[in-house]
Amino acid sequence: MRRISRFQLFTLMMLFEIGSTTLFALGIEANQDAWIATLIGMLCSFVLIWVYTKIQKYNPNHNLADILSAVLGKWIGGPLVFLYALKFFWVGLLNFSEFGELISITLLPVTPMIIILSIFMLTVIYVLCSGYEVLARLGELMLPIVLFFLISTYVLIALSGKVDLTRLQPVLGNGILPVLDASFPALVNFPFGEAVVFLMYWQYVHAEEQIFRIASLAIGVSGLLVTCSVIIIISVLGVQYAANSEIPLFEVIKYINLADIITNLDSISAVILFIGGFFKTTLHFYGGVLAIKSLFHLKNEKWLIFVSAICFTWFSLTYYKNLAFHRWVGFELSNAYIYSFFTFFNIMCPILILIIIWLKSKRLKLKRP
Repeated sequence: MRRISRFQLFTLMMLFEIGSTTLFALGIEANQDAWIATLIGMLCSFVLIWVYTKIQKYNPNHNLADILSAVLGKWIGGPLVFLYALKFFWVGLLNFSEFGELISITLLPVTPMIIILSIFMLTVIYVLCSGYEVLARLGELMLPIVLFFLISTYVLIALSGKVDLTRLQPVLGNGILPVLDASFPALVNFPFGEAVVFLMYWQYVHAEEQIFRIASLAIGVSGLLVTCSVIIIISVLGVQYAANSEIPLFEVIKYINLADIITNLDSISAVILFIGGFFKTTLHFYGGVLAIKSLFHLKNEKWLIFVSAICFTWFSLTYYKNLAFHRWVGFELSNAYIYSFFTFFNIMCPILILIIIWLKSKRLKLKRP
Protein backbone atom coordinates (compact mmCIF):
# COMPACT_ATOMS: atom_id res chain seq x y z
CA MET A 1 0.00 0.00 0.00
CA ARG A 2 1.20 3.50 -0.87
CA ARG A 3 2.13 5.55 2.19
CA ILE A 4 2.81 9.21 2.90
CA SER A 5 4.51 10.76 5.89
CA ARG A 6 2.96 12.93 8.58
CA PHE A 7 4.67 16.04 7.24
CA GLN A 8 3.45 15.31 3.73
CA LEU A 9 -0.11 15.04 5.04
CA PHE A 10 0.33 18.38 6.81
CA THR A 11 1.59 20.07 3.64
CA LEU A 12 -1.22 18.66 1.52
CA MET A 13 -3.90 19.76 3.98
CA MET A 14 -2.33 23.20 4.31
CA LEU A 15 -2.17 23.73 0.56
CA PHE A 16 -5.68 22.35 0.19
CA GLU A 17 -7.17 24.66 2.83
CA ILE A 18 -5.26 27.71 1.64
CA GLY A 19 -6.12 26.91 -1.98
CA SER A 20 -7.27 30.15 -3.53
CA THR A 21 -9.14 31.26 -0.39
CA THR A 22 -6.51 33.85 0.61
CA LEU A 23 -7.26 35.71 -2.62
CA PHE A 24 -10.83 36.45 -1.54
CA ALA A 25 -12.52 38.30 1.30
CA LEU A 26 -14.23 35.36 2.99
CA GLY A 27 -17.17 36.18 5.27
CA ILE A 28 -17.49 39.69 3.84
CA GLU A 29 -21.22 39.41 4.51
CA ALA A 30 -20.27 40.27 8.11
CA ASN A 31 -18.66 43.51 6.83
CA GLN A 32 -15.71 44.63 8.97
CA ASP A 33 -16.22 41.60 11.24
CA ALA A 34 -15.43 39.14 8.43
CA TRP A 35 -12.23 38.12 10.18
CA ILE A 36 -14.21 37.14 13.29
CA ALA A 37 -16.56 35.07 11.13
CA THR A 38 -13.55 33.30 9.61
CA LEU A 39 -12.16 32.49 13.06
CA ILE A 40 -15.52 31.12 14.21
CA GLY A 41 -15.73 28.96 11.08
CA MET A 42 -12.23 27.63 11.80
CA LEU A 43 -13.09 26.81 15.43
CA CYS A 44 -16.27 24.97 14.38
CA SER A 45 -14.24 23.00 11.87
CA PHE A 46 -12.19 21.37 14.64
CA VAL A 47 -15.33 19.46 15.63
CA LEU A 48 -15.72 18.31 12.03
CA ILE A 49 -12.08 17.22 11.88
CA TRP A 50 -12.63 15.18 15.05
CA VAL A 51 -15.64 13.51 13.42
CA TYR A 52 -13.74 12.78 10.19
CA THR A 53 -10.69 11.35 11.94
CA LYS A 54 -12.84 9.30 14.32
CA ILE A 55 -14.52 7.66 11.33
CA GLN A 56 -11.08 6.88 9.92
CA LYS A 57 -9.89 5.52 13.27
CA TYR A 58 -12.68 2.93 13.26
CA ASN A 59 -11.70 1.94 9.68
CA PRO A 60 -7.94 2.57 9.41
CA ASN A 61 -7.31 0.72 6.14
CA HIS A 62 -10.31 1.95 4.16
CA ASN A 63 -11.29 5.16 2.40
CA LEU A 64 -14.63 6.94 2.64
CA ALA A 65 -16.20 4.98 -0.21
CA ASP A 66 -15.30 1.63 1.37
CA ILE A 67 -16.51 2.83 4.79
CA LEU A 68 -19.89 3.95 3.45
CA SER A 69 -20.44 0.66 1.64
CA ALA A 70 -19.46 -1.37 4.70
CA VAL A 71 -21.50 0.65 7.20
CA LEU A 72 -24.65 1.33 5.17
CA GLY A 73 -24.67 -1.66 2.86
CA LYS A 74 -24.79 -1.91 -0.91
CA TRP A 75 -28.18 -0.33 -1.55
CA ILE A 76 -27.72 2.79 0.59
CA GLY A 77 -23.95 3.09 0.70
CA GLY A 78 -23.49 2.66 -3.06
CA PRO A 79 -25.65 5.61 -4.17
CA LEU A 80 -24.17 7.72 -1.38
CA VAL A 81 -20.63 6.95 -2.59
CA PHE A 82 -21.67 7.99 -6.09
CA LEU A 83 -23.07 11.27 -4.77
CA TYR A 84 -19.85 11.91 -2.86
CA ALA A 85 -17.91 11.30 -6.08
CA LEU A 86 -20.11 13.83 -7.88
CA LYS A 87 -19.59 16.27 -5.03
CA PHE A 88 -15.80 15.93 -5.22
CA PHE A 89 -15.88 16.33 -9.00
CA TRP A 90 -18.17 19.36 -8.74
CA VAL A 91 -15.97 21.23 -6.26
CA GLY A 92 -12.87 20.29 -8.24
CA LEU A 93 -14.54 21.61 -11.39
CA LEU A 94 -15.38 24.91 -9.67
CA ASN A 95 -11.74 25.35 -8.68
CA PHE A 96 -10.52 24.24 -12.09
CA SER A 97 -12.64 26.74 -14.02
CA GLU A 98 -11.94 29.49 -11.49
CA PHE A 99 -8.23 28.88 -11.90
CA GLY A 100 -8.47 29.29 -15.65
CA GLU A 101 -10.46 32.51 -15.45
CA LEU A 102 -8.22 34.12 -12.84
CA ILE A 103 -5.00 33.21 -14.65
CA SER A 104 -6.51 34.64 -17.81
CA ILE A 105 -7.39 37.90 -16.02
CA THR A 106 -4.13 38.34 -14.12
CA LEU A 107 -1.41 36.91 -16.38
CA LEU A 108 -2.53 35.66 -19.80
CA PRO A 109 -5.38 37.87 -21.09
CA VAL A 110 -4.81 37.03 -24.76
CA THR A 111 -4.18 33.29 -24.35
CA PRO A 112 -7.17 31.11 -25.34
CA MET A 113 -8.86 29.49 -22.36
CA ILE A 114 -8.55 26.03 -23.91
CA ILE A 115 -4.75 26.37 -23.83
CA ILE A 116 -4.67 27.42 -20.17
CA LEU A 117 -7.02 24.68 -19.00
CA SER A 118 -5.42 21.99 -21.17
CA ILE A 119 -1.93 22.68 -19.81
CA PHE A 120 -3.29 22.70 -16.27
CA MET A 121 -5.14 19.41 -16.75
CA LEU A 122 -2.17 17.75 -18.42
CA THR A 123 -0.14 18.62 -15.32
CA VAL A 124 -2.82 17.05 -13.11
CA ILE A 125 -2.87 13.90 -15.24
CA TYR A 126 0.92 13.58 -15.19
CA VAL A 127 1.14 13.92 -11.40
CA LEU A 128 -1.72 11.52 -10.65
CA CYS A 129 -0.54 8.90 -13.11
CA SER A 130 2.87 9.05 -11.41
CA GLY A 131 1.23 8.14 -8.09
CA TYR A 132 -0.27 9.79 -5.06
CA GLU A 133 3.15 9.80 -3.36
CA VAL A 134 4.43 12.15 -6.09
CA LEU A 135 1.64 14.60 -5.28
CA ALA A 136 2.57 14.37 -1.60
CA ARG A 137 6.26 15.04 -2.32
CA LEU A 138 5.29 17.93 -4.55
CA GLY A 139 3.35 19.38 -1.62
CA GLU A 140 6.52 19.36 0.47
CA LEU A 141 8.23 21.50 -2.16
CA MET A 142 5.36 23.90 -2.79
CA LEU A 143 4.22 24.76 0.74
CA PRO A 144 7.32 26.81 1.67
CA ILE A 145 6.91 28.81 -1.56
CA VAL A 146 3.25 29.61 -0.82
CA LEU A 147 3.99 30.56 2.79
CA PHE A 148 6.91 32.76 1.71
CA PHE A 149 4.80 34.70 -0.79
CA LEU A 150 1.84 35.03 1.58
CA ILE A 151 3.90 36.31 4.49
CA SER A 152 5.89 38.56 2.16
CA THR A 153 2.64 40.10 0.97
CA TYR A 154 1.54 40.87 4.52
CA VAL A 155 4.91 42.38 5.46
CA LEU A 156 5.37 44.43 2.28
CA ILE A 157 1.87 45.93 2.33
CA ALA A 158 2.37 46.88 5.99
CA LEU A 159 5.74 48.50 5.19
CA SER A 160 4.07 50.40 2.34
CA GLY A 161 1.89 52.13 4.94
CA LYS A 162 -1.39 51.11 3.31
CA VAL A 163 -2.84 49.17 6.25
CA ASP A 164 -5.55 51.08 8.13
CA LEU A 165 -6.82 48.98 11.02
CA THR A 166 -9.54 51.52 11.79
CA ARG A 167 -11.43 50.01 8.85
CA LEU A 168 -12.00 46.98 11.09
CA GLN A 169 -13.99 49.13 13.52
CA PRO A 170 -16.46 49.02 15.12
CA VAL A 171 -15.88 45.44 16.21
CA LEU A 172 -19.23 43.65 16.37
CA GLY A 173 -20.89 46.94 15.52
CA ASN A 174 -23.97 45.10 14.25
CA GLY A 175 -23.93 42.48 16.98
CA ILE A 176 -22.89 38.84 16.90
CA LEU A 177 -25.78 37.48 14.81
CA PRO A 178 -24.52 38.71 11.38
CA VAL A 179 -21.13 37.20 12.19
CA LEU A 180 -22.69 33.84 13.09
CA ASP A 181 -24.82 33.93 9.94
CA ALA A 182 -21.71 34.48 7.85
CA SER A 183 -19.85 31.69 9.67
CA PHE A 184 -22.40 28.91 9.52
CA PRO A 185 -22.83 27.08 7.29
CA ALA A 186 -20.94 29.00 4.59
CA LEU A 187 -17.47 29.30 6.17
CA VAL A 188 -17.72 25.92 7.87
CA ASN A 189 -18.42 24.36 4.49
CA PHE A 190 -15.87 26.44 2.60
CA PRO A 191 -12.99 26.07 3.01
CA PHE A 192 -12.83 23.96 6.18
CA GLY A 193 -15.61 21.41 5.64
CA GLU A 194 -14.16 20.47 2.26
CA ALA A 195 -11.51 18.53 4.20
CA VAL A 196 -13.98 15.61 4.13
CA VAL A 197 -12.25 14.64 0.89
CA PHE A 198 -9.20 13.58 2.95
CA LEU A 199 -11.20 10.57 4.12
CA MET A 200 -10.24 9.26 0.69
CA TYR A 201 -6.53 9.63 1.54
CA TRP A 202 -5.95 9.08 5.25
CA GLN A 203 -5.60 5.34 4.82
CA TYR A 204 -2.25 6.05 3.14
CA VAL A 205 -0.77 7.89 6.13
CA HIS A 206 1.86 6.49 8.47
CA ALA A 207 1.04 6.73 12.20
CA GLU A 208 -2.76 6.74 11.91
CA GLU A 209 -3.14 7.66 15.57
CA GLN A 210 -1.66 11.11 14.86
CA ILE A 211 -3.96 12.04 11.98
CA PHE A 212 -6.25 14.16 14.17
CA ARG A 213 -3.32 16.12 15.58
CA ILE A 214 -1.82 16.73 12.14
CA ALA A 215 -5.15 17.65 10.56
CA SER A 216 -6.04 20.02 13.41
CA LEU A 217 -2.67 21.73 13.15
CA ALA A 218 -3.10 22.17 9.39
CA ILE A 219 -6.62 23.56 9.83
CA GLY A 220 -5.48 25.90 12.60
CA VAL A 221 -2.47 27.32 10.75
CA SER A 222 -4.31 27.68 7.44
CA GLY A 223 -7.29 29.23 9.22
CA LEU A 224 -5.05 31.86 10.82
CA LEU A 225 -3.45 32.63 7.44
CA VAL A 226 -6.86 33.05 5.83
CA THR A 227 -7.93 35.28 8.73
CA CYS A 228 -4.80 37.43 8.32
CA SER A 229 -5.57 37.70 4.63
CA VAL A 230 -9.12 38.90 5.36
CA ILE A 231 -7.78 41.47 7.86
CA ILE A 232 -5.23 42.78 5.35
CA ILE A 233 -7.80 42.98 2.53
CA ILE A 234 -10.34 44.93 4.60
CA SER A 235 -7.68 47.14 6.18
CA VAL A 236 -6.30 48.14 2.80
CA LEU A 237 -9.38 48.21 0.55
CA GLY A 238 -12.26 48.80 2.94
CA VAL A 239 -15.41 46.70 3.16
CA GLN A 240 -17.18 47.94 0.03
CA TYR A 241 -14.18 47.70 -2.29
CA ALA A 242 -13.27 44.28 -0.90
CA ALA A 243 -16.83 43.02 -1.37
CA ASN A 244 -17.05 44.20 -4.99
CA SER A 245 -13.53 43.31 -6.13
CA GLU A 246 -13.13 40.14 -8.19
CA ILE A 247 -9.71 39.32 -6.71
CA PRO A 248 -9.24 41.44 -3.55
CA LEU A 249 -5.72 40.22 -2.70
CA PHE A 250 -4.65 41.01 -6.26
CA GLU A 251 -5.86 44.58 -5.71
CA VAL A 252 -4.03 44.73 -2.36
CA ILE A 253 -0.75 43.67 -3.95
CA LYS A 254 -1.04 46.57 -6.39
CA TYR A 255 -0.67 48.94 -3.41
CA ILE A 256 2.77 47.56 -2.50
CA ASN A 257 5.33 50.27 -3.17
CA LEU A 258 8.59 50.65 -1.28
CA ALA A 259 10.48 53.75 -2.47
CA ASP A 260 9.31 53.08 -6.04
CA ILE A 261 11.73 50.13 -6.08
CA ILE A 262 9.68 47.19 -4.84
CA THR A 263 6.44 47.49 -6.79
CA ASN A 264 4.35 45.75 -9.47
CA LEU A 265 4.38 42.41 -7.66
CA ASP A 266 1.28 41.02 -9.36
CA SER A 267 3.12 37.76 -9.93
CA ILE A 268 2.84 37.00 -6.19
CA SER A 269 -0.92 36.49 -6.43
CA ALA A 270 -0.39 34.42 -9.57
CA VAL A 271 1.99 32.05 -7.75
CA ILE A 272 -0.41 31.67 -4.81
CA LEU A 273 -3.29 31.14 -7.22
CA PHE A 274 -1.51 28.59 -9.38
CA ILE A 275 -0.17 26.42 -6.55
CA GLY A 276 -3.28 26.61 -4.37
CA GLY A 277 -5.62 26.03 -7.28
CA PHE A 278 -3.59 23.08 -8.47
CA PHE A 279 -3.69 21.20 -5.17
CA LYS A 280 -7.34 21.99 -4.44
CA THR A 281 -8.41 20.86 -7.89
CA THR A 282 -6.18 17.78 -7.94
CA LEU A 283 -7.18 16.49 -4.49
CA HIS A 284 -10.89 16.87 -5.23
CA PHE A 285 -10.50 15.42 -8.71
CA TYR A 286 -8.57 12.37 -7.50
CA GLY A 287 -10.97 11.96 -4.58
CA GLY A 288 -13.80 11.57 -7.09
CA VAL A 289 -11.72 9.13 -9.15
CA LEU A 290 -10.96 6.99 -6.08
CA ALA A 291 -14.63 6.99 -5.07
CA ILE A 292 -15.72 5.73 -8.50
CA LYS A 293 -12.90 3.21 -8.50
CA SER A 294 -13.98 1.82 -5.10
CA LEU A 295 -17.67 1.85 -5.99
CA PHE A 296 -17.25 -0.23 -9.15
CA HIS A 297 -14.24 -2.22 -7.90
CA LEU A 298 -12.01 -1.08 -10.75
CA LYS A 299 -8.39 -2.21 -10.79
CA ASN A 300 -6.86 0.29 -13.21
CA GLU A 301 -7.55 3.94 -12.44
CA LYS A 302 -5.45 5.56 -15.18
CA TRP A 303 -8.11 5.31 -17.88
CA LEU A 304 -10.62 6.77 -15.42
CA ILE A 305 -8.27 9.70 -14.78
CA PHE A 306 -8.02 10.37 -18.52
CA VAL A 307 -11.77 10.15 -19.14
CA SER A 308 -12.56 12.37 -16.14
CA ALA A 309 -9.93 14.90 -17.22
CA ILE A 310 -11.46 15.18 -20.69
CA CYS A 311 -14.92 15.67 -19.19
CA PHE A 312 -13.54 18.28 -16.77
CA THR A 313 -11.95 20.33 -19.53
CA TRP A 314 -14.92 20.07 -21.89
CA PHE A 315 -17.48 20.96 -19.22
CA SER A 316 -15.46 23.92 -17.97
CA LEU A 317 -15.05 25.33 -21.48
CA THR A 318 -18.71 24.93 -22.43
CA TYR A 319 -20.50 25.65 -19.15
CA TYR A 320 -18.41 28.31 -17.36
CA LYS A 321 -18.36 31.15 -19.84
CA ASN A 322 -16.74 33.79 -17.63
CA LEU A 323 -15.77 34.63 -14.06
CA ALA A 324 -19.04 36.46 -13.36
CA PHE A 325 -21.04 33.34 -14.22
CA HIS A 326 -18.64 31.22 -12.17
CA ARG A 327 -19.13 33.49 -9.15
CA TRP A 328 -22.90 33.32 -9.60
CA VAL A 329 -22.76 29.52 -9.58
CA GLY A 330 -20.19 29.36 -6.79
CA PHE A 331 -21.78 31.90 -4.46
CA GLU A 332 -25.28 33.08 -5.38
CA LEU A 333 -26.61 29.71 -6.54
CA SER A 334 -24.69 27.93 -3.80
CA ASN A 335 -26.21 30.16 -1.13
CA ALA A 336 -29.69 29.44 -2.45
CA TYR A 337 -29.49 25.70 -3.13
CA ILE A 338 -26.10 24.04 -3.11
CA TYR A 339 -25.01 24.89 0.45
CA SER A 340 -27.74 22.62 1.79
CA PHE A 341 -26.23 19.88 -0.40
CA PHE A 342 -22.73 20.63 0.91
CA THR A 343 -23.97 20.91 4.49
CA PHE A 344 -25.37 17.41 4.23
CA PHE A 345 -22.22 15.86 2.79
CA ASN A 346 -19.68 17.89 4.79
CA ILE A 347 -21.42 18.02 8.16
CA MET A 348 -24.60 16.00 8.62
CA CYS A 349 -23.68 12.79 6.81
CA PRO A 350 -20.28 12.29 8.54
CA ILE A 351 -21.90 12.86 11.94
CA LEU A 352 -24.62 10.30 11.14
CA ILE A 353 -22.03 7.82 9.86
CA LEU A 354 -19.99 8.17 13.05
CA ILE A 355 -23.10 7.60 15.18
CA ILE A 356 -23.96 4.46 13.20
CA ILE A 357 -20.39 3.16 13.50
CA TRP A 358 -20.41 3.83 17.23
CA LEU A 359 -23.76 2.07 17.72
CA LYS A 360 -22.60 -0.95 15.71
CA SER A 361 -19.37 -1.22 17.68
CA LYS A 362 -21.33 -0.89 20.92
CA ARG A 363 -23.67 -3.68 19.88
CA LEU A 364 -20.77 -5.93 18.97
CA LYS A 365 -19.20 -5.38 22.39
CA LEU A 366 -22.47 -6.27 24.09
CA LYS A 367 -22.74 -9.51 22.09
CA ARG A 368 -19.27 -10.67 23.10
CA PRO A 369 -19.24 -13.02 26.11
